Amino acid sequence: MSTDAELTSFAGAALTLDAGLEAVLELVESVVGEAFGLAERVANQVSEVFAGQDRVRRGDLTGVATIVHPALTDPDGRIQGAGFVAAVDALADSRWWLEWFMLSNGSAERLLVDTDPRGENFYDYESLPWYDVPRTTGRRHITGPYVDYLCTDDYTLTFTVPVLAGERFVGVAGADVRVFTFEKAVLPCLRATRRTVAIVNDQGRVVLSNSARHVSGTLLRSPSPSYPIDDMPLSLVDLS
Repeated sequence: MSTDAELTSFAGAALTLDAGLEAVLELVESVVGEAFGLAERVANQVSEVFAGQDRVRRGDLTGVATIVHPALTDPDGRIQGAGFVAAVDALADSRWWLEWFMLSNGSAERLLVDTDPRGENFYDYESLPWYDVPRTTGRRHITGPYVDYLCTDDYTLTFTVPVLAGERFVGVAGADVRVFTFEKAVLPCLRATRRTVAIVNDQGRVVLSNSARHVSGTLLRSPSPSYPIDDMPLSLVDLS
């Protein structure tokens, strides 16, 4: 966690921290770190697969499930879905592929989508932010809150990181967390600050706040005192 008393982020002037806001930062870093930590473990595993052979096939990605399944079924965990999404033509036996799993009725199940470009319900993920931003920037990204009709059918945050084989981009690894789950973990701490504050993504959109006027998804249009949350694409913003 950052130790400076004041920092300035995209939203406006610096926000001075007190003990209550410090507690919020630590909790958010813990929750977000769980999702990004899982994504990084998947990314490392897939990178090792690509480093060890010239022609990687879908069957070579079984290690993804080994990492993801325990996280999805952990009764104390917060992850709703996770896995690897391959770059187009990265795999030898499939141009498009999602090695992705989701929690369903207490167990981890594979996400089934149409990866045939000729199919009526073909899932073209190349232009979606959770895929495109890590690919184009080389940095981890948080997408949302948005309604994920494919996996959770609920307001969701998707945490993704680029997966590289040497310097070659081969896809993204990621994890989904329901906004409800994030709210359940963080909102009590936000309320305890006795200030009107919000967690905001790097597009200025509210992820979570303790204000009824600033629900998840609200776009902040005016600068507010803020504090970046570690090296994550999130800030703590004072809405008072």
